[in-house]
Amino acid sequence: MKNKDGIMRKLKIPFPKCTAIAFTGGGGKTSLIFRLAEELTERKKRTIIVTTTHMAYEADRPFAVNGDLGTVRKNLSHCGYTIAASIEKESGKLCALPEDQMSGLRDECDVILIEADGSRRLPLKVPERWEPVIPDFADTVVGVLGLDALGKPICRTSHRAELTAAFLKKKPEDTVTPEDFVKIASSENGLRKNVGERFYRVYLNKADTLPSPEVPEEICRELKKRGIQAAYGSLRPKKAENGR
Repeated sequence: MKNKDGIMRKLKIPFPKCTAIAFTGGGGKTSLIFRLAEELTERKKRTIIVTTTHMAYEADRPFAVNGDLGTVRKNLSHCGYTIAASIEKESGKLCALPEDQMSGLRDECDVILIEADGSRRLPLKVPERWEPVIPDFADTVVGVLGLDALGKPICRTSHRAELTAAFLKKKPEDTVTPEDFVKIASSENGLRKNVGERFYRVYLNKADTLPSPEVPEEICRELKKRGIQAAYGSLRPKKAENGR
């Protein structure tokens, strides 16, 4: 199995107890979802990808428009996974199906992966009052942060920089530190918002942008002290995954 040492194991997601995983936070969520879909299909686990917000449409991926059940079943049979969503006419982006329809799709698969937040591909995100959009049926939440934000100004690396700066008690021009990562990832006003009693994990993406693993390892240790399992790595092809 190609991904036997993959992200599911690094994040210690307790499959098959966890079968509905929502992804929130900064840029890299969609790439992480597709990487996990790859790992799951290698395990012969039927996987459906949905969104409660928006996702970019990728024509080369199996897709069931409006969650058409016949297409869902066909794609799962042929490909092992499928995206199920509506298409927004104005933007061409994928958008949410009704929650009861998404919940019903769980009967068709082993795991459902949910993109539940938006960040405009920026590495950092502190949620607004209406975010994230985690469906009731989700049993696990994975918060994502991009390590390429470290050492750079908040105003260049965060979606809604003013909100992030206020949360961190900084100015938008101030640089992002490892301590900021820990605060965002561990706070119930940060990536833990609306998690409740669900399983919660953190993935630190773009470790390949740093000169050494020392900083992400320290962030993972600090999160572990707070009872949070975290892993770091890169979602670029042929990059090894690491975690603590």
